Amino acid sequence: MIRRFLTALTLALLPLGAFAQTCGTTDLIETLTPQERARLDSLVAPHAFPLGNLWRAEKDGSSVVVAGTLHVPDARLNTLAERINPFLREADLLILEATSQDEAGLAAMAASRPELFFITEGPTLIDLLTDEEWTKAEEQLAALGIPAFVAAQFQPWYMNLTLAIPPCALALVQTGAKGLDRQLEDVALEQEIPISSLDDVETVIRIFADAPFEDQMDGLRLTLNTTDDGNANTSTLIEAYFDGRTREGWEFGRIMVDRAGIENGQELFDEVNTSLLVERNQDWEPLIHQMVEGKDAVIAVGAAHLSGETGVLRALERAGYSVEPF
Repeated sequence: MIRRFLTALTLALLPLGAFAQTCGTTDLIETLTPQERARLDSLVAPHAFPLGNLWRAEKDGSSVVVAGTLHVPDARLNTLAERINPFLREADLLILEATSQDEAGLAAMAASRPELFFITEGPTLIDLLTDEEWTKAEEQLAALGIPAFVAAQFQPWYMNLTLAIPPCALALVQTGAKGLDRQLEDVALEQEIPISSLDDVETVIRIFADAPFEDQMDGLRLTLNTTDDGNANTSTLIEAYFDGRTREGWEFGRIMVDRAGIENGQELFDEVNTSLLVERNQDWEPLIHQMVEGKDAVIAVGAAHLSGETGVLRALERAGYSVEPF
């Protein structure tokens, strides 16, 4: 979801050009060496519910459909939406990470708190990065249609996550195409079904903005060294998603970090994993228990949030639900 947030914010704040790219069907996981494949398997194995994007949880006559979402638009999402929509139309509640209204507040937040997003005094990223690093940043910014002189004043965390947005995804968003969560939200609004969100936008942004400046710079350097082909990285995640290899798609990031050869890369990945998945999942669990109690509901959150001991599916099991594929 944070990439969706940053895509929305980037579109709101920057004059972007037109794109004609698609995310394609490349799957870099197919290029793994036997050693990398074994490592990936070992990373996935410990996690509960590593496979699958659609689940149904039941308790005392109430049903909850859980959808792992893909925030990048893709025509194949229509089939998933069609499977969920009949249940959603009869449900009491739709639960999302964040609603479209939440996302719309990002631009206003950037206007009222520019220091969170932009370097307002002192050296810019041109001065803080090496010549080689800035050249690489310029190349990736050009692919996104973002003027480098504007991005030079981004806070490192904001530059980092902006560069993590693949050009193909940004292009698809510009066409008006929607991910699964927004398709479900449209149905809920049409049917006047209540919608609740699990995240507070400012809280999520502060996960990054409040990090020490040097940690932000380390994260930016990691992104610069692992996003040479952002479209291929994204299409790899997309193909894993539609195959139901949800945990594999997330853990593949560790392999990419290994390939980049960055000394503290795995430590940085662990920090992202903790802040974006583990801690947010833990914050969500009591909210989910409260929201779904005694109701028929649909929960639609990023697919990486489903698996693992802190994942949404385990949270429902701990609340007494039986969980099975939908």
